[in-house]
Amino acid sequence: MSIAKRPLIANIKGKENSPLVEVEDNQATGKNPLLSDVSEIKRAGHQNIPLAKVIRKKCLECCCFQPGEVRKCHITDCALWPYRMGKNPFHSAKMKGK
Repeated sequence: MSIAKRPLIANIKGKENSPLVEVEDNQATGKNPLLSDVSEIKRAGHQNIPLAKVIRKKCLECCCFQPGEVRKCHITDCALWPYRMGKNPFHSAKMKGK
């Protein structure tokens, strides 16, 4: 089984001048966001959103933007599953001390 190479920069329209993408040997690599300026990240359209809300958005995307399907999700081996409702269940009052 071969490992897929990162896409060539020519295949990533509009990203060749992005401050968040590095190009080496005609291959694109996303920069480490911890080493990027916050202003660059914001200019790329990203916002400072609580992590649980980011996870919720990803779960909605996975379930075709159907909130009811996110609630019914049965893929309990997904790392995001406990956070799918947009809250951290490990910080809830019910879970404290357990």
